[in-house]
Amino acid sequence: MEYAIESRNLSKDYSRKKGALAGVDIQVRSGEIFGFIGPNGAGKTTFVKTILDFIRPTSGEIFILGEPPASNMRKKIGYLPERISIHSFLTPREFLKFQAKLSGMKDKNLSQKIDLCLERVKMTEAANRQIGSFSKGMMQRVGIAQSLLGEPDILIYDEPNSGLDPVGIQDVRKIILDEKKRGATVFLNSHQLLEVEKTCDRVAILNEGRVVAQGSKSELTGESALEIEIDRVTDSISSYLRSIDSNCTDMTGRFTLSPGSLDEESERIIPQKLVEMGARIVHYSKKQESLEEIFQKAVGKKI
Repeated sequence: MEYAIESRNLSKDYSRKKGALAGVDIQVRSGEIFGFIGPNGAGKTTFVKTILDFIRPTSGEIFILGEPPASNMRKKIGYLPERISIHSFLTPREFLKFQAKLSGMKDKNLSQKIDLCLERVKMTEAANRQIGSFSKGMMQRVGIAQSLLGEPDILIYDEPNSGLDPVGIQDVRKIILDEKKRGATVFLNSHQLLEVEKTCDRVAILNEGRVVAQGSKSELTGESALEIEIDRVTDSISSYLRSIDSNCTDMTGRFTLSPGSLDEESERIIPQKLVEMGARIVHYSKKQESLEEIFQKAVGKKI
């Protein structure tokens, strides 16, 4: 199946409020990690709720594994909400057994699967402690463990790193990458753009209910700037680089030439010309835009 999640001109209007979604077209390929990012209020949570059939769109279509959303599709989806709430008197093992029962799992090896999920999130030692004594990060780990039960085809994570320390963030990243290797599709809704950039194959940027950009990082970024670092910069070297890009500035021997200032011939001869002028080139590379830069350019604001 080509798409695990696909929406076509999806819209959702709320009475007396601005529409939460306005003609959203998104294609999430089967087996990929897909990042879904946007400012607060962009409509990300509303879109997730349509995937899970919690709400119905006003117009347009959405397909999950080639079919319209329905409650029976939830067995194929592992979901971690942004704010997970668990009864404080339960233990992680009891909670996962409860979740398995709710989803209709009838696996004779359920206990072993629960233990494996708790082991993956490094909660084995706390498996029989009451959740009421847990930190936010520990709660988050339990939530991720329940999403893995049943080896779902699709994992939907809404801010999975919430409350986690750097080690926990690395653990979640490994789980996400391992799930991709298993063949699962991961739909990642997050404000942590660095993690999205590290893990996701493609992203969609949502702003005011509309998709303003969609694709891989290489597809979304423009031409690359050229970064040059030189030891012992002379006036002639500075003049030469500024003749190529008048906005090029010398930051203690570091120069950045904007993409629009270069053609292939100029780029090819710059190193040779600098060496002829007596420069010692310490660093010479192209710099692609970061996902944060792409995001800010797409929506015109910071997260």
